[in-house]
Parts: sequence; C-alpha cells; structure tokens
Amino acid sequence: MRHWQRILAPAMVITVANCASLNDNKVYQQTRDFSVKTATTVADATSKTVEKMKHYMAEKDVLMTFHDAGEHSETALLGVLHQARLGKGGTAAPSGKNASPGGQTAKPKQPPAPLPVPEQYAGSLRWPLDAYIVSSEYGERWGKMHKGLDLAADAGEPVYAIASGEVIYAGDGMRGYGNVVIVQHDRQMTSLYAHNSALKVHKGDHVSQGMQIALLGNTGHSTGPHVHFEIREGDTPVNPRTVLPKSNVAEAAEKGAQVRVAEHSAQ
Repeated sequence: MRHWQRILAPAMVITVANCASLNDNKVYQQTRDFSVKTATTVADATSKTVEKMKHYMAEKDVLMTFHDAGEHSETALLGVLHQARLGKGGTAAPSGKNASPGGQTAKPKQPPAPLPVPEQYAGSLRWPLDAYIVSSEYGERWGKMHKGLDLAADAGEPVYAIASGEVIYAGDGMRGYGNVVIVQHDRQMTSLYAHNSALKVHKGDHVSQGMQIALLGNTGHSTGPHVHFEIREGDTPVNPRTVLPKSNVAEAAEKGAQVRVAEHSAQ
C-alpha cells in the first residue's frame, strides 16, 4: 500500500461511519416525526368524533324519528345480488349448442368472469359512520322484518365502506332505497348503504375499508337523514350488531352526556 493510501484509508472509514450514523439519525427522526403526526391526527379525529357523538346524544330524541318510511324492494335487491354472484356482465348463458336465426349453430357464450373478491373475507369490519344514533334496530318492526340498522346523523356525513370489496350497485333504481350503494366483500357477504344524498363510487369500482362511498341523506322512503345499513350472507340478512365491532366512541360520548346531565341536575 502506498504511503498516502495508508493515511487516507482510516479517514475514509471514519467518514463512511459518520455518514451512516447521520443517515440512521435522519431516518429515526423522520420515523419519529411521522409517528407523532399520525398519532396526533388519530387523536384529533377521535376527539372530533366524540364531540359529534355528544352532539347527537343531545339531539337523540329528534334523531330517533329519522328512519325508513316504508318498504324497500326485496325483489330488486335480490336481482342485483344474484346477478353479481353469477359474475360480471349478468346472467350466464346455459351450456350446450344454440341455434341462430339463420339456422347455423352458434358458439356457446362464455360464462362471465367472477368478481375479483376472495372466497371468504378474512379481515375486520368497521361501522359505516363514525358518529351516529341507531334510530331503528334490526328485527321485527311494524309487524314486518327490518333487515338492517337505521343510523341517523346530520345530512352530508361521510359514509364509509365497512370492508374492502367491489361495488356491484350504485344508483337510485331500487324502490324505497333512494340513492344506494351495494358492495360485495366475498362470494357471499355484501353490505348495503341506502338513502344517501350523493354517491361517491360507481358500479365496478374497487373500494378499500374506510373509503368514503357516499354522503348521508334523506332519499327514498325516509323520514329524515339516515343510512339504512344491511349486511347479507347470500340472500340472508344478518344483524349487523353481531358482526361489527363494539363502538367505544359511542360509549364514551354516551357516558359524557350522562355526566353532563347529572351535573346539570345537581346545580
């Protein structure tokens, strides 16, 4: 090794080591800043949701009057679900040879491609609204079966997809539902969001969990701003409360409202 090489080599090692240390510190600082910013954003969003829930608890008597005003078209809904399960493009053609009007044998049509959803959804679920009042529960109502939950809130509240999936319907052509979105999550599970003031997705769109798909409204058969929300396994409606997580925000807001009422009564 030449004399100048022997002198420079240790210096180069020290310089490289210092650069690595500076880079590590920079990455650490960036990671820390991102974590702090994310935590702050989440905390702010949670705080806003709690405050909104407190507002809704104070207006609960009014919000409880916002629900479905009549029947929804079960026939139209089942038609959409059946078509989606057959695959994109509609009804699959029967197998075998088909005679064309000219007497020639037509080639059998290829069945439509299946929806790009998993066989069975394995992730978690979330509520379609961050803040709401359940104005009508799943089950027997007015002598008939209510096949979902009615979630009342201010008009214009964002409505979110409860899980990732494929939009199989987005429109206002189903009697009673108003502006409605239906999302297919796996081969059997779907979620439905009705009475919206505006839709943010189109049929065929892929949505991720928590993506805004609509704005809450009062369209269709409705007495006031709310979302009629359903979950189905195949054709069968499921009580959303049995599969959705418990809402800690709603509980916190309700406790806060109860504390304020107690304090007011004591004064």
